[in-house]
Amino acid sequence: MNAHSARAIRARIVQGEISAHEILDETLARLAGAEPSINAFLTVDEAHARSQIDALAARLANGETPGLLWGVPFSVKDTYNTAGVRTTYGSRVFEDHLPSADAELVARVRAAGGILIGKTNTPEFAIHVRTVNDLAPETRNPWDVTRTSGGSSGGAAASIGAGVTAIAIGSDGGGSVRIPAALCGAVGLMPSRGAIPRGGGRIGTRRFSSAGPIALDALDAAALYFAMAGPSQHDGLTRGLFPTGVSGSSEAVKAPRIRWVGESGVPGVEPDVVAAAAAAVRTFAAETGGRVTESAAGMRADEFNPAFYRMMQSDRYSTGGRELLEDSRTAALLTDYARHQFQGAAKLTPDLYSAAIDVQLAAMEHLAMVLDGVDVVATPTLGFIAPSIREGEIALPEDARRGFVSFTFLMNFTGLPAITVPCGLVRGMPVGLQLIGRQGTEGMLLDLAARFQDRVFRLPSSPTAKHETVSATERTRP
Repeated sequence: MNAHSARAIRARIVQGEISAHEILDETLARLAGAEPSINAFLTVDEAHARSQIDALAARLANGETPGLLWGVPFSVKDTYNTAGVRTTYGSRVFEDHLPSADAELVARVRAAGGILIGKTNTPEFAIHVRTVNDLAPETRNPWDVTRTSGGSSGGAAASIGAGVTAIAIGSDGGGSVRIPAALCGAVGLMPSRGAIPRGGGRIGTRRFSSAGPIALDALDAAALYFAMAGPSQHDGLTRGLFPTGVSGSSEAVKAPRIRWVGESGVPGVEPDVVAAAAAAVRTFAAETGGRVTESAAGMRADEFNPAFYRMMQSDRYSTGGRELLEDSRTAALLTDYARHQFQGAAKLTPDLYSAAIDVQLAAMEHLAMVLDGVDVVATPTLGFIAPSIREGEIALPEDARRGFVSFTFLMNFTGLPAITVPCGLVRGMPVGLQLIGRQGTEGMLLDLAARFQDRVFRLPSSPTAKHETVSATERTRP
């Protein structure tokens, strides 16, 4: 277990080997070293973090048992409200916004003993696949700062990839946890619809988006997921859907039946990236006694994507985009890409929305067919490595997104969970393997990702240790 993992940090603090203040000092030192080059944070609040640590001592004195994340520093994507810590949603409109209450999922992590250190960078209202806005410099990839970190949880993923904290909260509306996690060499989970309470933000995709954990280690991602997950009296979608166990016990999970899908339906993939993910799947099956079958169906992203984005646009427009667009003062503060998306949403008709629902049902049937007879579906998380940043060139979301989301958005569209885990390096950059399950199988996905990291491939703890990257096969080779 890495000394900087969330589990190791908690154990050292609880056993008295180190204080939570000392852990925070180490975390802030790593942040200071990484931040000038990657721009992962919009807000860092050391004083707030130290006050939380002091509150832990009072909780212990009152007889509280240390929680799952006791003393562990974490960050929150700046799309979720944090009491007493600036929350901007990546927008100049809310540049000085200071919430009075936490989003429920944030409150749950704090209750588990997590120490909030700050808010990570996001495109305005999580709209873009690059983490760029008008508040701060663009977030860059810690493996190569000339390349993008992806989006929209690019700040969270870059900070994890750089080793700043062990865990970070992102959000995923079309791949926004999994895409940047894959590009930055991290594990990222998009849970089933309803697994984690919604709310605590503005102008979101309430139908398709979920908070999700990002970590270098799948078991750390599991710890953060279980801290956030579970029914909420404030969100009826969560009732009756309880988090499942991390370790699966069925024979099918011990020897997973995997269906490989290497075709997204959108051009622009890099063959060596897809080949790396395919080879990783075959190795994993061999290591676990599982088996792999291939599907010729593909993800059919070109067919389903337009309807998905019509519904997503409508969500953002109805949850606050309309008000911002119709007020000349706030409209002038919007990024070009946010303004463009709200203007497009204003033109959508009931007929188009109704037709999109029909497409959504077809997408559900398609994924049910692909999952039939297997435990998980495996795909590349993306079909390419992190693209280079072209300064001053920011494509509109619909022009930039298709390749990025072609393997990821269908799970948001249908409500199914998916996880990305690093599966190799291509031309020195991380690539991700995506595992997709049925609703409520987050525990199985986390377990499989942990076993993959243990038995097949694990990236080093940070890009500065690239030379330490080694596969499990190489570690055990005579």
